[in-house]
Amino acid sequence: MLKLLNMLLGTRKPRASSTEDDAIKRKYEYFKSLLIKNNRSLEILTELEHLLYENKPFTLDQVLTLSEDLISLVYDLAEDLNALSHGKYPGLFDATERIGITVLKDLARRKKLKKSELVLPLRALSASMADEVGGKAANLGEVANRVGLPTPQGFAVSAYACQHFLRVTGLSERIEQRLRGIEVKDTELLVGVCEEIQALILAAEVPEDTRRGMAREMDALRALFGPDVRVSVRSSATCEDSDATFAGQHATVLNVHAENVPRAWKEVVASTFSPRAVYYRRSKGYSDQDVIMAVLCVTMVDARSSGVLYTHDPSQPTSDDILVSAAWGLGVSVVDGSGHADFARLRRKDMGFITRDVAVKTQRLVLNSAPDGPDKGADGIIMRDVPPDQQAEPCLDTARLLQLAAYGLKLEEHYGQALDIEWAQDQQGRLFILQARPLGVEQSPSAGECALPQEGDEGAEPLHGREVILRGGAMAAAGSAAGQAYILTSDHNLSAVPEGAILVARQTSPTYVPVMDRIRAIVTDVGSVTGHMASVAREFGLPTLVGAENATLKIEQGEEITVDASNAIVYRGLVPELVRERACVNLMRGSPVYKAAQEALKRMAPLTLLDPKAENFTPEGCTSLHDVIRFAHEMSMREMFNISDGMGDTEGAVRLRAGLPLNIFVVDLGGGLTPTAPKHVVELEHIKSAPFQALLHGMTHPDIRWLGGVGVSLTGFATIMAESILNDPNADGSMGGPNYAVTSDHYLNFNTRLGYHFAVIDSYCGPSINDNYVIFSFKGGAADIARRSRRASLISQILKRLGFKMEVKGDMVRGEIKKYSQSDLKQKLDMVGRLLGAVRLLDMVLSDDGQIGWYVEEFFKGNYTFERGGDADTEGKAAGDTTAAGEDAASKQA
Repeated sequence: MLKLLNMLLGTRKPRASSTEDDAIKRKYEYFKSLLIKNNRSLEILTELEHLLYENKPFTLDQVLTLSEDLISLVYDLAEDLNALSHGKYPGLFDATERIGITVLKDLARRKKLKKSELVLPLRALSASMADEVGGKAANLGEVANRVGLPTPQGFAVSAYACQHFLRVTGLSERIEQRLRGIEVKDTELLVGVCEEIQALILAAEVPEDTRRGMAREMDALRALFGPDVRVSVRSSATCEDSDATFAGQHATVLNVHAENVPRAWKEVVASTFSPRAVYYRRSKGYSDQDVIMAVLCVTMVDARSSGVLYTHDPSQPTSDDILVSAAWGLGVSVVDGSGHADFARLRRKDMGFITRDVAVKTQRLVLNSAPDGPDKGADGIIMRDVPPDQQAEPCLDTARLLQLAAYGLKLEEHYGQALDIEWAQDQQGRLFILQARPLGVEQSPSAGECALPQEGDEGAEPLHGREVILRGGAMAAAGSAAGQAYILTSDHNLSAVPEGAILVARQTSPTYVPVMDRIRAIVTDVGSVTGHMASVAREFGLPTLVGAENATLKIEQGEEITVDASNAIVYRGLVPELVRERACVNLMRGSPVYKAAQEALKRMAPLTLLDPKAENFTPEGCTSLHDVIRFAHEMSMREMFNISDGMGDTEGAVRLRAGLPLNIFVVDLGGGLTPTAPKHVVELEHIKSAPFQALLHGMTHPDIRWLGGVGVSLTGFATIMAESILNDPNADGSMGGPNYAVTSDHYLNFNTRLGYHFAVIDSYCGPSINDNYVIFSFKGGAADIARRSRRASLISQILKRLGFKMEVKGDMVRGEIKKYSQSDLKQKLDMVGRLLGAVRLLDMVLSDDGQIGWYVEEFFKGNYTFERGGDADTEGKAAGDTTAAGEDAASKQA
């Protein structure tokens, strides 16, 4: 619009004086500046909505930066409008400031920890203290003090102690600076930055008051258990063991002597900034300020056996089975997937065994009892061979297994949800609960998906005619995928894992987290469905098959394979019938960053100022930044073209009566109307502008239904919304308020608002083919962002067929076509006019991406009301002819 207006306004009328010319020029410059900022503001709004809709990780810094840019632009809009109107709307500054301050306060708010004790004994903890000591410590206190089950004894070093440490050492600012703006998908860069941060933490001194608190609690433990008591120093970060498990992302230091507790505490604090922890929390929508490391220190259990219990099968939500994994010695090999483990599946109603598999376990991790020397303290666990007569024996006898299951059900009843429980059995056969956290349960599979096998079950028969590479193992996360196999020989090779690969590894490991967004599936030789990596894979929706024995030997590097994790089968080559597009998993939904962005968007994106004639259509009535943008745009059009508040008689615009339920005002820059056109109200016959004639020809097509439904069944709220927005009882209704057409003989800029969405058509359609173009913009709607985005995709596909080059982001569409003959371009504009009428309600009904194709085809058949089974053959032929002509012309232009 701006280029043409520059030219046309300069030649519209001879001015009476240079002073008048200067005033008009200044007025236009303000108007032009406002239009540019209006468009950019709407683009930023779309970018913010897109962050929440596209199911990709984003940071609070991204939201804050975009929000600051938007607020600044909107404030500039208010300045331009007041300059254009000689200061009529000072309240717009107050509205922008009021809304903007609220948005920025919400986004800039950091997690504040109230000052608390630096070190607290376990006997003082309960689940209500998760903000102070993290989920792991708080839940263990709940298990011991409220549920009354056996746990180790110990203490917690609070999150406030960690925050205090980072502040007094000056590390907070240095860490924030190094992590600001980092691209977590750049694995090498992430590793380098994280290693630097961890080194800084390990080199810093523990504050004396924190050191004294640790020593006090360790003295109390020595008084109970003797001078050589050892502790496990475990992460218990805030937000850990919540909706996001953080399973295996932070460090645990085992068998630590009293004098080494401060050093072990720093190791756990430093693990907050390990590459996998940073990647995980950014992917799940947690900022660095949301995750502050509290630490749990509990006495080591000299474990005869250890493992994990699930009170539900996380991959089978309809099942109420109890799952138990167990290994000799310490349970590290069960949770990290490094060793073979026994597995049992128990039926909840009668505690009968559905499955009880006993693995051959040749090695175990045990405590290093050396009192001195290099193995003392933090290096206090060692690998030992399991005696031959125990290797094929179960780690838990039936009585202990049933007792453990009873503990699990008691905890589940107390918490009211499925749980992931770590346990240990000491040398005297006593059972201890080491950890209890919420267990994420996958959604039920949709109809037609493969049935999910139980562990140890080989599932369905292989597909006929397909070569099977291996069969067996356990499904840790359901689904199937195909791609080239990447055999991982070392964790150091992670940065080399290519996009779209199937990761094949010796064992499961939570260190694989940084590549989970770029791989399609995981297969491991060793591992358990109850391990940490299995938990994270389920969160990421990544098909995962574990315990597949010799996968790393049977699968060749780089060969194409298809993994059917649900049925524990790996096929050679591509099996198309098993390959489905991976379901979008919004990892961030419900996280602190997501919630903050969602709340901020509620103050920026909703549009409530719809009717310019309403009493609340004022600066004071603006409740969102979108309202401010809408108000500024509406008033700028009035000021620029002297359109009156009553929208009756106007000085610079005339009203068009076109038989449409739209208030259309026409501004003629020269040649857009016939010389005999009336001064106040014109009819279609008075329109002389070539592009406007063509657009109106499409909009007034007899098969376009501007009032009522769109030939689909709307029910409930959708019907109410559709009728309230679009069914105007007046013959010349005011659907969406005023619509503006700035015209000349060959030029059109048409701004239209239809309910909650708007469109702009900017076109030059003259005899010179090199000057001709159409630019189409569209945004908004009354439905949620997902449905609005589907309508945007539908519009884009239709315009692409007409030869437009398209750009789509969220619910915003922009298309451009140029260098067509005048006759061809008029055909395009005619179809664009039909499109405006046809899609006006479709955001309310497009509930599935699969519907889009049908609507596109029906449009080109001439079924503009999208009635099913209707006869639109004649019009379909006309529309098809137009499309064919457009596609032919497009090929000529190419």
